[in-house]
Amino acid sequence: MDEKGQTVRLEIDSELANTTLVAMAVRGLCAMTTLSPVEVNRVELCVVEIVNNAIEHAYGSEKGHKVEVSVNLLKSYLTLTISDWGKPMDEGKLGDKNFPVDADDPAAWLCSGRGLPIVQSLMDKVEYQSVDDKNSFIMSKQIRS
Repeated sequence: MDEKGQTVRLEIDSELANTTLVAMAVRGLCAMTTLSPVEVNRVELCVVEIVNNAIEHAYGSEKGHKVEVSVNLLKSYLTLTISDWGKPMDEGKLGDKNFPVDADDPAAWLCSGRGLPIVQSLMDKVEYQSVDDKNSFIMSKQIRS
């Protein structure tokens, strides 16, 4: 892989049932890296959480809207960008640490409102931006050689 890496873009309709398609595609792409099976599961969980958030919160669970997932594989890290064109997230939510989460305790993941803290604890870098009606959640995971 060169410095630009390899990029794959997926586009789904804003239906929760389509989240499975994205999860399986991301899992397959992660299999091309040296991420451990546990790390692959965690990346998949984060993607599903953010795609579900886009569908449920940005679009109010309304079908017929676009959700885009971009995966960029580089030699030393993986970057995933989930974008929607719906209602933007309150940027303060990303910095809200009111829900400390044990990343090794899946039972703690089930509580509502814990999605973003879980994603922040499982990924190496997490950013959110809203520019020209496009909301993007950008997550990175280091790939160890």
